[in-house]
Amino acid sequence: MARTAPAAKAKVSSRNSRLAWRGWVPWVLVVLAALIGLTSALNVWVKRQALSTENWTNASSQLLEDEKIRGAISVYLVDQLYQNVNVANALEQRLPPQFKGFAPPLAAALQDVAVRRADRLLGRPRVQELWKEANRRAHSLFIAVLDGKKNVLVSTDDQVVLNLRPLVQGLGEQLGLSGKIAQKLPPDAGQIVIMNGNQLQTARKTVKVVRVLSYFLFFLVIALFAAAIYIARDRRLRLLMGAGVSVFLVGLLVLVVRRYAGNYLVDALTSNQDDKIAVNHAWAIGTQLLRNTGINAVIYGLGIIFAAWIAGLSRPARWVRRKLAPTMRDHPVVIYGAVTVLLFLVLITGPTDAQRILPLLVLFGFAYVGTELLRRQTEREFPPTATAQAG
Repeated sequence: MARTAPAAKAKVSSRNSRLAWRGWVPWVLVVLAALIGLTSALNVWVKRQALSTENWTNASSQLLEDEKIRGAISVYLVDQLYQNVNVANALEQRLPPQFKGFAPPLAAALQDVAVRRADRLLGRPRVQELWKEANRRAHSLFIAVLDGKKNVLVSTDDQVVLNLRPLVQGLGEQLGLSGKIAQKLPPDAGQIVIMNGNQLQTARKTVKVVRVLSYFLFFLVIALFAAAIYIARDRRLRLLMGAGVSVFLVGLLVLVVRRYAGNYLVDALTSNQDDKIAVNHAWAIGTQLLRNTGINAVIYGLGIIFAAWIAGLSRPARWVRRKLAPTMRDHPVVIYGAVTVLLFLVLITGPTDAQRILPLLVLFGFAYVGTELLRRQTEREFPPTATAQAG
Protein backbone atom coordinates (compact mmCIF):
# COMPACT_ATOMS: atom_id res chain seq x y z
CA MET A 1 0.00 0.00 0.00
CA ALA A 2 2.89 2.35 0.81
CA ARG A 3 4.32 1.74 -2.62
CA THR A 4 1.07 2.35 -4.47
CA ALA A 5 0.26 5.68 -2.74
CA PRO A 6 3.04 7.70 -4.42
CA ALA A 7 2.13 6.16 -7.75
CA ALA A 8 -1.52 7.14 -7.32
CA LYS A 9 -0.55 10.69 -6.34
CA ALA A 10 1.74 10.92 -9.35
CA LYS A 11 -1.07 9.72 -11.60
CA VAL A 12 -3.50 12.32 -10.23
CA SER A 13 -0.86 15.05 -10.53
CA SER A 14 -0.15 14.05 -14.13
CA ARG A 15 -3.89 14.09 -14.93
CA ASN A 16 -4.30 17.54 -13.34
CA SER A 17 -1.38 18.92 -15.29
CA ARG A 18 -2.87 17.59 -18.52
CA LEU A 19 -6.20 19.27 -17.75
CA ALA A 20 -4.68 22.53 -16.50
CA TRP A 21 -4.80 23.97 -20.00
CA ARG A 22 -8.60 23.97 -19.78
CA GLY A 23 -8.28 26.72 -17.21
CA TRP A 24 -6.43 29.27 -19.34
CA VAL A 25 -6.95 28.31 -22.99
CA PRO A 26 -10.67 29.29 -23.02
CA TRP A 27 -9.83 32.79 -21.74
CA VAL A 28 -7.10 33.17 -24.34
CA LEU A 29 -9.67 32.27 -27.00
CA VAL A 30 -12.13 34.85 -25.60
CA VAL A 31 -9.49 37.61 -25.68
CA LEU A 32 -8.44 36.59 -29.20
CA ALA A 33 -12.08 36.60 -30.32
CA ALA A 34 -12.53 40.10 -28.89
CA LEU A 35 -9.49 41.44 -30.76
CA ILE A 36 -10.65 39.84 -34.01
CA GLY A 37 -14.16 41.14 -33.31
CA LEU A 38 -12.87 44.71 -33.19
CA THR A 39 -11.12 44.22 -36.53
CA SER A 40 -14.27 42.60 -37.92
CA ALA A 41 -16.43 45.56 -36.84
CA LEU A 42 -14.17 48.05 -38.61
CA ASN A 43 -13.97 45.78 -41.67
CA VAL A 44 -17.75 45.45 -41.86
CA TRP A 45 -18.14 49.22 -41.65
CA VAL A 46 -15.70 49.74 -44.55
CA LYS A 47 -17.55 47.17 -46.65
CA ARG A 48 -21.03 48.46 -45.92
CA GLN A 49 -20.15 52.16 -46.20
CA ALA A 50 -17.46 52.36 -48.88
CA LEU A 51 -18.45 49.40 -51.06
CA SER A 52 -22.23 49.74 -51.05
CA THR A 53 -23.47 52.17 -53.68
CA GLU A 54 -26.83 52.50 -51.95
CA ASN A 55 -25.33 53.30 -48.54
CA TRP A 56 -22.80 55.66 -50.13
CA THR A 57 -25.54 57.52 -52.01
CA ASN A 58 -27.75 57.79 -48.93
CA ALA A 59 -24.84 59.19 -46.91
CA SER A 60 -24.06 61.72 -49.65
CA SER A 61 -27.68 62.89 -49.60
CA GLN A 62 -27.45 63.45 -45.85
CA LEU A 63 -24.26 65.44 -46.41
CA LEU A 64 -26.03 67.92 -48.64
CA GLU A 65 -28.93 68.20 -46.21
CA ASP A 66 -26.53 69.34 -43.49
CA GLU A 67 -26.36 73.14 -43.24
CA LYS A 68 -22.62 73.36 -42.47
CA ILE A 69 -21.61 70.92 -45.19
CA ARG A 70 -23.88 72.61 -47.71
CA GLY A 71 -22.18 75.91 -46.89
CA ALA A 72 -18.75 74.41 -47.53
CA ILE A 73 -19.91 72.96 -50.86
CA SER A 74 -21.37 76.33 -51.80
CA VAL A 75 -17.99 77.96 -51.29
CA TYR A 76 -16.37 75.27 -53.46
CA LEU A 77 -18.86 75.79 -56.31
CA VAL A 78 -18.35 79.57 -56.27
CA ASP A 79 -14.57 79.11 -56.24
CA GLN A 80 -14.83 76.79 -59.24
CA LEU A 81 -16.96 79.32 -61.09
CA TYR A 82 -14.60 82.22 -60.41
CA GLN A 83 -11.49 80.17 -61.18
CA ASN A 84 -12.75 78.96 -64.55
CA VAL A 85 -14.80 81.92 -65.76
CA ASN A 86 -13.85 85.58 -66.03
CA VAL A 87 -16.91 86.78 -64.14
CA ALA A 88 -15.92 90.45 -64.43
CA ASN A 89 -15.66 90.14 -68.20
CA ALA A 90 -18.98 88.29 -68.39
CA LEU A 91 -20.67 91.03 -66.38
CA GLU A 92 -19.03 93.75 -68.47
CA GLN A 93 -20.59 92.30 -71.61
CA ARG A 94 -24.05 92.46 -70.03
CA LEU A 95 -23.79 95.99 -68.52
CA PRO A 96 -24.68 99.20 -70.36
CA PRO A 97 -21.65 101.12 -71.73
CA GLN A 98 -21.73 103.76 -68.97
CA PHE A 99 -21.55 101.07 -66.26
CA LYS A 100 -18.95 98.71 -67.75
CA GLY A 101 -16.25 100.12 -65.50
CA PHE A 102 -18.12 98.82 -62.48
CA ALA A 103 -17.79 95.19 -63.65
CA PRO A 104 -14.62 94.24 -61.64
CA PRO A 105 -15.83 95.59 -58.25
CA LEU A 106 -19.29 94.22 -58.96
CA ALA A 107 -17.81 90.77 -59.66
CA ALA A 108 -15.91 90.89 -56.36
CA ALA A 109 -18.98 91.99 -54.44
CA LEU A 110 -21.05 89.35 -56.19
CA GLN A 111 -18.87 86.53 -54.79
CA ASP A 112 -20.45 86.66 -51.33
CA VAL A 113 -23.89 86.88 -52.90
CA ALA A 114 -22.98 83.87 -55.05
CA VAL A 115 -22.20 81.77 -51.97
CA ARG A 116 -25.64 82.52 -50.54
CA ARG A 117 -27.26 81.82 -53.90
CA ALA A 118 -25.36 78.53 -54.13
CA ASP A 119 -26.57 77.53 -50.67
CA ARG A 120 -30.18 78.17 -51.67
CA LEU A 121 -29.60 76.37 -54.95
CA LEU A 122 -28.26 73.28 -53.17
CA GLY A 123 -31.32 73.25 -50.94
CA ARG A 124 -33.66 72.71 -53.87
CA PRO A 125 -34.99 69.14 -54.37
CA ARG A 126 -34.04 69.09 -58.08
CA VAL A 127 -30.44 70.10 -57.32
CA GLN A 128 -30.20 67.64 -54.44
CA GLU A 129 -31.31 64.93 -56.84
CA LEU A 130 -28.51 65.97 -59.23
CA TRP A 131 -26.05 65.73 -56.34
CA LYS A 132 -27.39 62.31 -55.39
CA GLU A 133 -27.15 60.98 -58.94
CA ALA A 134 -23.63 62.40 -59.33
CA ASN A 135 -22.55 60.48 -56.24
CA ARG A 136 -24.37 57.34 -57.38
CA ARG A 137 -22.70 57.46 -60.78
CA ALA A 138 -19.24 58.12 -59.31
CA HIS A 139 -19.55 55.22 -56.88
CA SER A 140 -20.99 52.87 -59.50
CA LEU A 141 -18.02 53.59 -61.76
CA PHE A 142 -15.68 53.11 -58.82
CA ILE A 143 -17.14 49.67 -58.02
CA ALA A 144 -17.16 48.71 -61.70
CA VAL A 145 -13.44 49.46 -61.95
CA LEU A 146 -12.72 47.55 -58.75
CA ASP A 147 -14.64 44.59 -60.19
CA GLY A 148 -12.29 44.57 -63.19
CA LYS A 149 -14.52 46.13 -65.85
CA LYS A 150 -12.57 47.77 -68.66
CA ASN A 151 -12.94 51.13 -70.43
CA VAL A 152 -15.35 52.65 -67.93
CA LEU A 153 -13.11 55.65 -67.12
CA VAL A 154 -12.10 56.66 -70.62
CA SER A 155 -13.82 60.05 -70.42
CA THR A 156 -12.09 60.95 -67.14
CA ASP A 157 -8.51 59.84 -67.97
CA ASP A 158 -8.67 56.78 -65.68
CA GLN A 159 -9.79 58.84 -62.69
CA VAL A 160 -12.82 58.25 -60.51
CA VAL A 161 -14.43 61.69 -60.21
CA LEU A 162 -17.48 63.27 -58.65
CA ASN A 163 -18.83 65.45 -61.43
CA LEU A 164 -20.36 68.66 -60.06
CA ARG A 165 -20.05 70.54 -63.35
CA PRO A 166 -23.88 70.77 -63.80
CA LEU A 167 -24.12 72.45 -60.39
CA VAL A 168 -21.44 75.00 -61.32
CA GLN A 169 -23.30 75.73 -64.56
CA GLY A 170 -26.57 76.10 -62.64
CA LEU A 171 -24.92 78.54 -60.27
CA GLY A 172 -23.66 80.60 -63.21
CA GLU A 173 -27.20 80.83 -64.57
CA GLN A 174 -28.47 81.90 -61.14
CA LEU A 175 -25.99 84.80 -61.23
CA GLY A 176 -27.12 85.91 -64.65
CA LEU A 177 -24.08 84.47 -66.48
CA SER A 178 -26.07 82.30 -68.86
CA GLY A 179 -25.40 82.12 -72.56
CA LYS A 180 -21.91 80.89 -73.29
CA ILE A 181 -21.09 80.02 -69.67
CA ALA A 182 -21.15 76.28 -70.37
CA GLN A 183 -18.68 76.64 -73.23
CA LYS A 184 -16.32 78.72 -71.08
CA LEU A 185 -16.06 76.07 -68.38
CA PRO A 186 -13.13 73.68 -68.94
CA PRO A 187 -13.88 69.93 -68.95
CA ASP A 188 -12.52 69.41 -65.43
CA ALA A 189 -14.41 72.29 -63.80
CA GLY A 190 -16.39 71.08 -60.80
CA GLN A 191 -14.89 67.60 -60.95
CA ILE A 192 -13.61 66.26 -57.63
CA VAL A 193 -11.06 63.48 -58.10
CA ILE A 194 -11.89 60.62 -55.74
CA MET A 195 -9.15 58.27 -56.90
CA ASN A 196 -6.39 58.42 -59.51
CA GLY A 197 -5.71 55.61 -61.94
CA ASN A 198 -2.41 54.67 -60.30
CA GLN A 199 -4.26 54.07 -57.00
CA LEU A 200 -6.84 51.70 -58.43
CA GLN A 201 -4.65 48.59 -58.41
CA THR A 202 -3.99 49.01 -54.70
CA ALA A 203 -7.69 49.66 -54.15
CA ARG A 204 -8.61 46.43 -55.98
CA LYS A 205 -6.35 44.36 -53.72
CA THR A 206 -7.66 46.09 -50.62
CA VAL A 207 -11.28 45.57 -51.62
CA LYS A 208 -10.69 41.87 -52.27
CA VAL A 209 -9.27 41.49 -48.77
CA VAL A 210 -12.16 43.44 -47.23
CA ARG A 211 -14.77 41.37 -49.04
CA VAL A 212 -13.17 38.06 -48.11
CA LEU A 213 -12.63 39.00 -44.47
CA SER A 214 -16.04 40.54 -43.82
CA TYR A 215 -17.86 37.24 -43.24
CA PHE A 216 -14.78 35.13 -42.42
CA LEU A 217 -13.85 37.25 -39.40
CA PHE A 218 -17.43 37.23 -38.11
CA PHE A 219 -17.70 33.45 -38.21
CA LEU A 220 -14.16 33.10 -36.82
CA VAL A 221 -15.21 35.15 -33.78
CA ILE A 222 -18.28 32.92 -33.32
CA ALA A 223 -16.12 29.81 -33.65
CA LEU A 224 -13.58 31.04 -31.09
CA PHE A 225 -16.30 31.86 -28.56
CA ALA A 226 -17.94 28.46 -29.16
CA ALA A 227 -14.61 26.67 -28.75
CA ALA A 228 -13.86 28.52 -25.53
CA ILE A 229 -17.24 27.65 -24.02
CA TYR A 230 -16.98 24.01 -25.15
CA ILE A 231 -13.51 23.55 -23.66
CA ALA A 232 -14.50 25.14 -20.35
CA ARG A 233 -16.95 22.33 -19.54
CA ASP A 234 -18.06 22.94 -15.93
CA ARG A 235 -17.22 26.66 -16.20
CA ARG A 236 -19.20 27.34 -19.35
CA LEU A 237 -21.53 29.92 -17.85
CA ARG A 238 -18.50 31.86 -16.62
CA LEU A 239 -16.99 31.75 -20.10
CA LEU A 240 -20.33 32.81 -21.60
CA MET A 241 -20.34 35.78 -19.24
CA GLY A 242 -16.76 36.58 -20.32
CA ALA A 243 -17.77 36.40 -23.98
CA GLY A 244 -20.62 38.82 -23.32
CA VAL A 245 -18.36 41.26 -21.49
CA SER A 246 -15.81 41.13 -24.33
CA VAL A 247 -18.49 41.83 -26.97
CA PHE A 248 -19.78 44.70 -24.82
CA LEU A 249 -16.27 46.17 -24.51
CA VAL A 250 -15.66 45.82 -28.25
CA GLY A 251 -18.83 47.85 -28.89
CA LEU A 252 -17.70 50.55 -26.47
CA LEU A 253 -14.24 50.61 -28.06
CA VAL A 254 -15.75 51.04 -31.53
CA LEU A 255 -17.71 54.05 -30.29
CA VAL A 256 -14.59 55.51 -28.65
CA VAL A 257 -12.53 54.97 -31.83
CA ARG A 258 -15.23 56.68 -33.88
CA ARG A 259 -15.26 59.66 -31.53
CA TYR A 260 -11.54 60.28 -31.18
CA ALA A 261 -10.54 59.24 -34.69
CA GLY A 262 -12.99 61.85 -35.94
CA ASN A 263 -11.39 64.52 -33.77
CA TYR A 264 -7.93 63.58 -35.03
CA LEU A 265 -9.09 63.59 -38.65
CA VAL A 266 -10.69 67.01 -38.32
CA ASP A 267 -7.56 68.52 -36.76
CA ALA A 268 -5.36 66.92 -39.42
CA LEU A 269 -7.43 68.18 -42.36
CA THR A 270 -7.95 71.83 -41.45
CA SER A 271 -7.19 74.49 -38.88
CA ASN A 272 -10.08 76.75 -39.94
CA GLN A 273 -12.84 76.59 -37.33
CA ASP A 274 -15.68 76.85 -39.86
CA ASP A 275 -14.17 74.08 -42.00
CA LYS A 276 -13.66 71.96 -38.88
CA ILE A 277 -17.38 72.07 -38.16
CA ALA A 278 -18.21 70.95 -41.72
CA VAL A 279 -15.61 68.15 -41.65
CA ASN A 280 -16.83 67.04 -38.24
CA HIS A 281 -20.40 66.84 -39.52
CA ALA A 282 -19.23 64.92 -42.59
CA TRP A 283 -17.36 62.43 -40.38
CA ALA A 284 -20.44 61.95 -38.19
CA ILE A 285 -22.63 61.23 -41.21
CA GLY A 286 -20.06 58.99 -42.91
CA THR A 287 -19.57 56.88 -39.78
CA GLN A 288 -23.21 56.38 -38.83
CA LEU A 289 -22.96 52.72 -39.83
CA LEU A 290 -19.85 52.37 -37.63
CA ARG A 291 -21.80 53.95 -34.77
CA ASN A 292 -24.65 51.48 -35.37
CA THR A 293 -22.15 48.62 -35.34
CA GLY A 294 -20.78 49.76 -31.99
CA ILE A 295 -24.23 50.21 -30.47
CA ASN A 296 -25.34 46.81 -31.76
CA ALA A 297 -22.24 45.18 -30.26
CA VAL A 298 -23.04 46.80 -26.90
CA ILE A 299 -26.62 45.48 -27.11
CA TYR A 300 -25.45 41.99 -28.14
CA GLY A 301 -22.94 41.97 -25.29
CA LEU A 302 -25.59 42.93 -22.75
CA GLY A 303 -27.85 40.21 -24.15
CA ILE A 304 -25.14 37.57 -23.72
CA ILE A 305 -24.35 38.81 -20.21
CA PHE A 306 -28.04 38.57 -19.31
CA ALA A 307 -28.26 35.05 -20.77
CA ALA A 308 -25.25 33.92 -18.70
CA TRP A 309 -26.68 35.54 -15.56
CA ILE A 310 -30.21 34.16 -15.82
CA ALA A 311 -28.87 30.63 -16.35
CA GLY A 312 -26.46 30.97 -13.41
CA LEU A 313 -26.53 29.79 -9.81
CA SER A 314 -27.13 33.11 -8.09
CA ARG A 315 -30.20 33.38 -5.87
CA PRO A 316 -31.82 36.19 -7.95
CA ALA A 317 -31.36 34.15 -11.15
CA ARG A 318 -32.87 31.03 -9.56
CA TRP A 319 -35.77 33.14 -8.27
CA VAL A 320 -36.44 34.48 -11.79
CA ARG A 321 -36.31 30.98 -13.26
CA ARG A 322 -38.69 29.66 -10.60
CA LYS A 323 -41.19 32.45 -11.33
CA LEU A 324 -40.93 31.82 -15.07
CA ALA A 325 -41.15 28.02 -14.75
CA PRO A 326 -44.98 27.76 -15.18
CA THR A 327 -44.94 29.99 -18.23
CA MET A 328 -41.97 28.20 -19.77
CA ARG A 329 -43.61 24.84 -19.16
CA ASP A 330 -47.24 25.56 -20.02
CA HIS A 331 -46.98 28.57 -22.36
CA PRO A 332 -43.61 28.46 -24.14
CA VAL A 333 -45.06 30.50 -27.02
CA VAL A 334 -45.16 33.51 -24.68
CA ILE A 335 -41.43 33.20 -23.97
CA TYR A 336 -40.57 32.78 -27.63
CA GLY A 337 -42.87 35.67 -28.50
CA ALA A 338 -41.03 37.95 -26.06
CA VAL A 339 -37.68 36.90 -27.53
CA THR A 340 -39.01 37.53 -31.05
CA VAL A 341 -40.13 41.05 -30.09
CA LEU A 342 -36.66 41.85 -28.69
CA LEU A 343 -34.99 40.50 -31.83
CA PHE A 344 -37.34 42.57 -33.98
CA LEU A 345 -36.30 45.69 -32.07
CA VAL A 346 -32.66 44.84 -32.85
CA LEU A 347 -33.58 44.33 -36.50
CA ILE A 348 -35.11 47.79 -36.91
CA THR A 349 -32.16 49.61 -35.29
CA GLY A 350 -30.28 49.69 -38.59
CA PRO A 351 -30.61 49.13 -42.36
CA THR A 352 -31.73 45.65 -43.33
CA ASP A 353 -29.50 45.26 -46.38
CA ALA A 354 -28.13 41.90 -47.49
CA GLN A 355 -24.82 42.48 -45.72
CA ARG A 356 -26.57 42.72 -42.35
CA ILE A 357 -29.18 39.99 -42.75
CA LEU A 358 -26.83 36.98 -42.55
CA PRO A 359 -25.18 38.00 -39.22
CA LEU A 360 -28.63 38.78 -37.83
CA LEU A 361 -29.92 35.35 -38.83
CA VAL A 362 -26.99 33.78 -36.96
CA LEU A 363 -27.78 35.95 -33.94
CA PHE A 364 -31.46 35.00 -34.08
CA GLY A 365 -30.54 31.31 -34.28
CA PHE A 366 -28.36 31.52 -31.16
CA ALA A 367 -31.08 33.46 -29.34
CA TYR A 368 -33.72 30.80 -30.01
CA VAL A 369 -31.35 27.93 -29.16
CA GLY A 370 -30.38 29.67 -25.92
CA THR A 371 -34.04 30.22 -25.05
CA GLU A 372 -34.81 26.53 -25.55
CA LEU A 373 -31.83 25.47 -23.42
CA LEU A 374 -32.94 27.81 -20.64
CA ARG A 375 -36.49 26.47 -20.85
CA ARG A 376 -35.30 22.88 -20.49
CA GLN A 377 -32.98 23.80 -17.63
CA THR A 378 -35.86 25.50 -15.82
CA GLU A 379 -38.13 22.47 -16.33
CA ARG A 380 -35.49 20.19 -14.81
CA GLU A 381 -34.90 22.49 -11.84
CA PHE A 382 -38.54 23.30 -11.13
CA PRO A 383 -40.91 20.48 -12.09
CA PRO A 384 -44.64 21.06 -11.55
CA THR A 385 -44.67 19.65 -8.00
CA ALA A 386 -41.64 21.71 -6.92
CA THR A 387 -43.11 24.86 -8.39
CA ALA A 388 -46.44 24.29 -6.65
CA GLN A 389 -44.74 23.72 -3.31
CA ALA A 390 -42.58 26.84 -3.76
CA GLY A 391 -45.71 28.85 -4.52
